[in-house]
Amino acid sequence: MRPRRIPAPTTVKTHSEVRHGVYLGLTWLLLALPMAAAGQRVDPTPARAVTSDDEITKAVEVTRTHPSDTAWSHLGDVFMQKARETFDLSYYARAEAAYRKAIDLNATQADALAGMAWVESARHEFEQSIDWANRALAVQPNRPDAYGLLGDAAVEMGDYDKAFEHYQKMLDIRPDISSYSRAAHLLFLTGDVKKGTWLMMKAIAAGAPYAENTAWCRAQLALMQFAEGAYLPASQVLADALTKAPGNYHVLAALGKVKAALKDYPAAIDYYKQAEAVVPQHEVVVALGDIYALQGNQRDADAQYALVEVIRKLNRANGVIGDLQWVQFSTDHDRNLPQALRMAESEYKTRPNVYAADILAWCYFKNSMIPDARRYIDKALSRKTPEAMFLYHKGVIYAASRETATARTALYQALSLNPNFHPIESAAAMKRINELGSVPMEAATSDRSPHH
Repeated sequence: MRPRRIPAPTTVKTHSEVRHGVYLGLTWLLLALPMAAAGQRVDPTPARAVTSDDEITKAVEVTRTHPSDTAWSHLGDVFMQKARETFDLSYYARAEAAYRKAIDLNATQADALAGMAWVESARHEFEQSIDWANRALAVQPNRPDAYGLLGDAAVEMGDYDKAFEHYQKMLDIRPDISSYSRAAHLLFLTGDVKKGTWLMMKAIAAGAPYAENTAWCRAQLALMQFAEGAYLPASQVLADALTKAPGNYHVLAALGKVKAALKDYPAAIDYYKQAEAVVPQHEVVVALGDIYALQGNQRDADAQYALVEVIRKLNRANGVIGDLQWVQFSTDHDRNLPQALRMAESEYKTRPNVYAADILAWCYFKNSMIPDARRYIDKALSRKTPEAMFLYHKGVIYAASRETATARTALYQALSLNPNFHPIESAAAMKRINELGSVPMEAATSDRSPHH
């Protein structure tokens, strides 16, 4: 049984209040990468905002004048923060070099040992991250960041019960933006949206030394609201976030997603292009291409899609493993389907989380392996994660199995949860419903309660 000492909310607005913009408090966090929360090692009560460039300049000078293990470890930390802000993956190598220099000077430098766990987590080398985090805990048994990184690895490996244990320890030791946001993300993943929302409110309120950390939390809060179809509250959160962190990639990307859901495609394109100008990341590149394709602008869509392989190669060149994003793109766009399936199967063997299960199920479907697709889409939905795309995939897969009632119910649930979850696939869901015939809405939504 998973631990549930993560605190419960005292007052939470209803879903309908959130949907209609009555939610007046601070708001929440989540995922994309599921991985952005990894590595937030920050003080709970910052005295002032700082910039990573200033911190790098200072840290480099300290390592030159007083080259201690502590100085080198701090330099590694600010390099990792710079990587968060810029997506320049070369900073991982710089951070690793700094941490290893600290460890060379002092083999029990716990900050550097935890820093190495951070680097490996960012590279998606979770087995190595676990090893480094445990080494840090052997030196300092109450390091909250080490427990956080162990929790991150457990989430990616689909061991959500273990993740609850690690995050609870982190919260007990140091409740701050990093521990609150991790716990909020995990609660969302496992279907407890209200408590997850409440904890993300606390993460945002806790603040951080770097503006990027809090901007990321606000963006993820909006994405969680988006997942439940609460587009207006999400827009409000993001508008506020943009005033506090102009030009932040995460905020701009989330705005693109929300504007697309509102069918304001010119605004969605504008925000996606702004995000891409900051750094061309896979999710935004594909999303922008999909909107171009939806509008019949295949030339610009193809130009966006061509960037996908470039990004993948750059990631690999910088030591970042993991191909699930490429697999999802290929499967969604009917490209390289046999290769995508092989890679999805390989990824799932070591990363059997709900997102990997969903992608694998979709790969099996696209490769006409329907029984396997059914098995894995059920795994994807086993934690009641509020993802309309999972439900859409279930509907399509079960329709292929000629289980029409189950298929219709899943498709209705997808659209009830998040009516415009994807510019192309939400329309496809409605088309599938029309092809399958109608079903009473109350029957389709009767088991939505675990999502709310």
